[in-house]
Amino acid sequence: MNPGGAVGTVEEATEAALEAATHLTEMDQGAVEVLRRMARLVDQMSDTGLTPDGKLDNVTIPTYLKYCESLGLTPAGREKLALKKDEGSKRGKLVSLQGGIPRPGA
Repeated sequence: MNPGGAVGTVEEATEAALEAATHLTEMDQGAVEVLRRMARLVDQMSDTGLTPDGKLDNVTIPTYLKYCESLGLTPAGREKLALKKDEGSKRGKLVSLQGGIPRPGA
């Protein structure tokens, strides 16, 4: 990593983000490895948007960003994870509250 926290490549930035992502588990390893490969591809495309063999690639960067979001590595992705976590805790509270209430016909 460069001084001041700046990173030089997408691959370096991805590794820094993955190191900071304490919520990832072993179940995420497949997606993480695909993300790493896409980061390398983005770096290889440089500023041209062309693959190393000269073909236009308008898929890798949007796909990379989707993976980042799904892994909670973007603000939107972290927000979605927080919402899911909140929904789960609310549902857990509701279930525990309903546990003490007799149900009709039970």
